[in-house]
Amino acid sequence: MKDESSDHSHSKQLYALSEPYPEVQVSGENLHYAALLLQDYAGMAGELTAINQYIYHYISLQHTYPAIADAARHIAIIEMHHFEMLGKTIELLGKAPVVHFPDYGGMRFWSSKFVYYGGNIYDKLTCNIQHEADAIRSYRNRLRQIADPCIRAVLERIILDEELHFHVFSKLRDELR
Repeated sequence: MKDESSDHSHSKQLYALSEPYPEVQVSGENLHYAALLLQDYAGMAGELTAINQYIYHYISLQHTYPAIADAARHIAIIEMHHFEMLGKTIELLGKAPVVHFPDYGGMRFWSSKFVYYGGNIYDKLTCNIQHEADAIRSYRNRLRQIADPCIRAVLERIILDEELHFHVFSKLRDELR
């Protein structure tokens, strides 16, 4: 059985920047901010989708493209850390970190339909690149919408990892050519 603590350390060394993560805290309860963050937590381009998509890609590619599968797995571990930080932030803001998000005036629950299972390896990597680009765009939108400096620090740090993941998946796809 693998030593999970050394595995997490390996993930952080290669697929997260060395800059420390800020402490998860908020200036005060804010249900509006919590609702915004639910999109990044459990939306189509959110952390839960990334985790499930990258773990699926790891499992489906581990025998044919082991290096790409390994990268997807380790990136999923970093995304789990982002998911945890967002969940804690949402809870501190006054909402339960349930896997749903505001959608057309109601709430929409996370669905496995959000995961791109993909056809060939090139398509999977292209979709992962797009997912990271969408996440970066969404987090930058949150920075325009959220004034709380504590939350902004967390989002800014997450963006750095997402940019790294974008480049890792892009490099892996480019190496296929």
